[in-house]
Amino acid sequence: MPTPRVKRILSSPRCLPHIAQAMLSGEPTIVEASAALLKAIVTRNPKAMIRLYSTGAFYFALAYPGSNLLSISQLFSVTHAYQAFHGGEEAAVSSSLPWAKRSVLGGLLPESLLYVLERSGPVSFAAAMVSDSDTPEIIWTHKMRAENLIRQVLQHLGDFPQKLSQHCHSLYDYAPMPPVTYAELKDEMWCHRYYLRNLCDEIRFPNWPIVEHVEFLQSLLVMWREELTRRPMDLSEEEACRILEISIEEVSRDDAPKKPSAESNEIPNISKQIEYIDEEKLKRQYRKLAMKYHPDKNPEGREKFLAVQKAYECLQVTMQGLQGPQNWRLLLLLKGQCILYRRYGNVLMPFKYAGYPMLLNAITVADDDNNFLSSDRAPLLVAASELVWLTCESSSLNGEQLVRDGGIPLLATLLSRCMSVVQPTTPASEPSATIVANIMQTFSVLSQFESARTEMLEFSGLVEDIVHCTELELVATATDAALRTISHVSVSSEFQNALLKAGVLWYLMPLLLQYDSTAEESDKIDAHGVGTSVQIAKNLHAVQASFALSRLSGLGSRETPTPYNQAAADALRALLTPKLASLLKDKLAKDLLSTLNSNLESPEIIWNSSTRSELLKFVEEQRAILSHDGSFDLKDAHSFVYEALSKELYIGNVYLRVYNDQPDFETTEPEDFCLALVNFISHLVHNAQAESGDTHVNGDVTTESSLKQQSSEDSSASVEGEIKETEEFDLIKNLRYGLKSLQHLLTKNPNLASVLSTKEKLLPLFECFSLPVASASNITQICLSVLSRLTTYAPCLEAMVADGSSLLILLQMLHSTPSCREGALHVLYALASTPELAWAAAKHGGVVFILEVLLPIKEEIPLQQRAAAASLLGKLVGQMMHGPRVAITLARFLPDGLVSIIRDGPGEAVVNALEQTTETPELVWTPAMAASLSAQIATMASDLYREQVKGHVVDWDVPEQASGQQEMKDEPQVGGIYVRLFLKDPKFPLRNPKRFLEGLLDQYLTSIAATHYDSQAVHAELPLLLSAALVSLLRVYPALADHVGYLGYVPKLVSAVAYEASRESMATETCVSEDTSSLQTSQTPQERIRLSCLRVLHQLAGSTTCAEAMAATSVGTPQVVPLLMKAIGWQGGSILALETLKRLVVAGNRARDALVAQGLKVGLVEVLLGLLDWRAGGRNGLCSQMNWNESEASIGRVLAIEVLHAFATEGAYCTKVRDILNASDVWNAYKDQRHDLFLPSNAQTSAAGVAGLIESSSTLTYALPAPPTQPSQTKSPT
Repeated sequence: MPTPRVKRILSSPRCLPHIAQAMLSGEPTIVEASAALLKAIVTRNPKAMIRLYSTGAFYFALAYPGSNLLSISQLFSVTHAYQAFHGGEEAAVSSSLPWAKRSVLGGLLPESLLYVLERSGPVSFAAAMVSDSDTPEIIWTHKMRAENLIRQVLQHLGDFPQKLSQHCHSLYDYAPMPPVTYAELKDEMWCHRYYLRNLCDEIRFPNWPIVEHVEFLQSLLVMWREELTRRPMDLSEEEACRILEISIEEVSRDDAPKKPSAESNEIPNISKQIEYIDEEKLKRQYRKLAMKYHPDKNPEGREKFLAVQKAYECLQVTMQGLQGPQNWRLLLLLKGQCILYRRYGNVLMPFKYAGYPMLLNAITVADDDNNFLSSDRAPLLVAASELVWLTCESSSLNGEQLVRDGGIPLLATLLSRCMSVVQPTTPASEPSATIVANIMQTFSVLSQFESARTEMLEFSGLVEDIVHCTELELVATATDAALRTISHVSVSSEFQNALLKAGVLWYLMPLLLQYDSTAEESDKIDAHGVGTSVQIAKNLHAVQASFALSRLSGLGSRETPTPYNQAAADALRALLTPKLASLLKDKLAKDLLSTLNSNLESPEIIWNSSTRSELLKFVEEQRAILSHDGSFDLKDAHSFVYEALSKELYIGNVYLRVYNDQPDFETTEPEDFCLALVNFISHLVHNAQAESGDTHVNGDVTTESSLKQQSSEDSSASVEGEIKETEEFDLIKNLRYGLKSLQHLLTKNPNLASVLSTKEKLLPLFECFSLPVASASNITQICLSVLSRLTTYAPCLEAMVADGSSLLILLQMLHSTPSCREGALHVLYALASTPELAWAAAKHGGVVFILEVLLPIKEEIPLQQRAAAASLLGKLVGQMMHGPRVAITLARFLPDGLVSIIRDGPGEAVVNALEQTTETPELVWTPAMAASLSAQIATMASDLYREQVKGHVVDWDVPEQASGQQEMKDEPQVGGIYVRLFLKDPKFPLRNPKRFLEGLLDQYLTSIAATHYDSQAVHAELPLLLSAALVSLLRVYPALADHVGYLGYVPKLVSAVAYEASRESMATETCVSEDTSSLQTSQTPQERIRLSCLRVLHQLAGSTTCAEAMAATSVGTPQVVPLLMKAIGWQGGSILALETLKRLVVAGNRARDALVAQGLKVGLVEVLLGLLDWRAGGRNGLCSQMNWNESEASIGRVLAIEVLHAFATEGAYCTKVRDILNASDVWNAYKDQRHDLFLPSNAQTSAAGVAGLIESSSTLTYALPAPPTQPSQTKSPT
């Protein structure tokens, strides 16, 4: 597209220069308009664009002092990079050159402003031009603009502004302007977009944000390479002066030294003379020649123009002292990289560092170079060593590359050279100390690589230097890095051994004792370098030293495992004690460090100022001791013992003395401690048995002269721990300590009883009872206490009772060791649920020893122990397998009532019963009986103990009847109840009335049967006594009657009544005496037994269950109704028989129809009507026939009527009964009459019914008086 005509005209040489020169007017509006017009003209006008510089427009714009620079900035933005000011159009489009070379403003403005113009735009550039800035990104002030830029531009323009004001058609004759010099930028270095000196000034500009990290790093590396490869220009100063057509004297300042005279021997130094050149004179000469040979004016002078430029640059470089690489520039480049990696290492992590060849060359120090720490070289080494560390820390790629590039030997050499001048008192600010810190931080990173560790191990002296770095107290960073390095290299067994030979233990131990737990994290200061206060640094070193020791020895946590080093681990256990050494597994080890720097006495740790001073003293001594090959030996450390702890008994990492004082302490490894205690006790017992009479423990575990702390990984193979004792410690003390500790441990941790759940583990505890020294101390009591706690664990119970001798020992202790009775009783009570103890108590005489405690003869035994003995017996009696045997054994000593009390408990009730005089149906006991039995038991216990002590296992048995029951041996007793005493007080609350009932029934039926087959004279007292007791018991406990029916006793009783009835026919005597005493004496024993059976049936008939059982019949069994009908005719049994019939046929009995059928079959209705028939002899006839008196006759008629009414009321046979009754004249006479008309005049007695009659009658009673005692013919029921 062709250029518009207006643009062509305005861009012509006739117009364009005048538009540009208008900016020299200084008028803001004209300047703005001129700049805007120039921008419009050159836009899309390439020819005018590249030649705009020749009008001087850029000089005129820069010379403008106003602040309205936006239009000028916009003009600069679109034109400054497209000017062919180098001569030739190709220079305007070259993008490979830096802005200082590409832009026409490059030599006039600082590069930071050019960067702002290009990257941020004209608005930001305009603002920057009129502002004051001194930052890593911009250095520009009003002074720099006015005194440097504007002044030097106006100087370059010379008198042209005046000429223009005088002659408006004057045109500017373009001449290249020498670069503007700024004093503020003299020592600055621009890289990418930052001034390095300001950027590296972290005091003024801390954490200045950096962008384009990778590009910035690339720029730094490029500039570093350029700086290193910078060579002095191939043009000499003389040639430069010749090209510029000047002499040194012509352009020198007035204060320049005069040229040496010809007579002087001093050789003139032209480089030194050039330093005094007047820059303004040099610039004028340069402008003069540049105008003369510029290609725009002199096309043939291009080569000369370039030569003039080169000569000018040569003199400028010489004046500024920039010939060759400059240390200060190299230092800024290194520091810039350090800042970049320190702040943005994570961003640069994916990129491998490309500057290692240059960097390694920077840290290379020759062997004969003794000035490497000079003031001009030391800062470079400091920065270079820091950059090595930071690049390695940023990425593992860099660390591996550094190792491949041979960095390890160079770093080790530099470290060795610096360590030769660094002392523990060297401050961290010294360059040598800083270099050491940087190198150690580098090694702390490199040591994580296997290849690096291999090279480090091969370099002689490096391990020693690493170890010695840990004592640089004032160089905290170096110490910190050395400790981390030690931790990292400890993954190698070879490195572990190398560190130990270098004495690493003796350098790390003191660091542990510098910890102060009171130092707060808030004490930290955010500063480059150490970054912490002195104490915080010491705390950090202590933590890292503990971590290094844990990895060095292999005692660390499982998360970061290292090879186990036996030598180091044993040394640490000796120096720190096993418990403190075990705390090394904690990565932070705060507990360990706090303990090491405080005073503490606990069961696991005893540590105080004495142990600390002793440790430090030992460490200092070891530092001074070297073996013949110059290495350190751990032999003395393995045998080290603290004097302050040598008197302590130490088992399973626990001090027993302190543990017994603090039994509630929670041990770290209670199971291991428990096992160690058991092994220790076993060891003591076996030694005591092997060396009888020697109370001191000898062998590998303890000695009298010296003690060592030991720790074993396998606690089951040997006694874990070490015993510390003095000459005064003997067997009793050690054994007491061990047992007491075991007691406390089991109290605190009952589940640890599982450790002693085998017979082998329990055996030493029982063996303690047989030690000669046990009786002279409280060892036995403590053993019993331990056993008592073990009894809560079932497997321990099984292990205890597995050996019968152990049970005998416990039982014998009740007799032989009064002081141990309480403990023995407690253990035995826990074992009483086992069949083994019940068997031992019954079969081997254990009951005797227990009874001896329960019934003391002379010794005052506490009530608590006697109650415990009673409880023990009660639990033994209740044992499922052998408890009955124990009960039988007790029954031979004690009445059944006492055995029942013992069975029911509690023990206190048993003791009270034994001490009281008691006479109840269940128990008869007196003090005389107790004293007699106590004496007998004491004698038996002594005899039994003597036999058992001899080693005989006695199968013991007691006499059939002990003396305590001789007084009551002839007294009838059933189910533990004295029958006569029960009849005296039938309402006594029995413990087990069912048992008494069953016993009475069995004994009663047995005694009746005995009368059937006894060829001797029959004695009916026992059956009568038992029947009376039965009736009384059923009357007091009516519900028991149902129990009789369920047990099947009713048919037996019916059969017994039938058998008695068959032995004698119904009485037919006609002579009945009114005297009841003659009636009583006229009855035979069989009659009395027969009546007793009838009384029992009468009492049972009140139970529906028993009534139904009486109605049930089977083949060969008698029927009850015919039997009762027959009993109506018995002497003294008529009323009972009628009352029994009445009870049987009451409503509710499901078997009443069967009973009525039996009655109809045998003619019971007719018999009863016969009893009512007054025509058969009237009142006197009835009485004479039934042997009834008047009262009995009245009651008999009443009962007969009630039975007939019951037969006729309901049921299957009621119609048949009614027919019989209706056909009877007798019934018609009685059926509508009230029954009480037939009762005697003493209505009160009659109204009470049969029971009242019987109870008030002196002839018939339910409770017969007890017969006189006949020992020869009365056999006590079993």
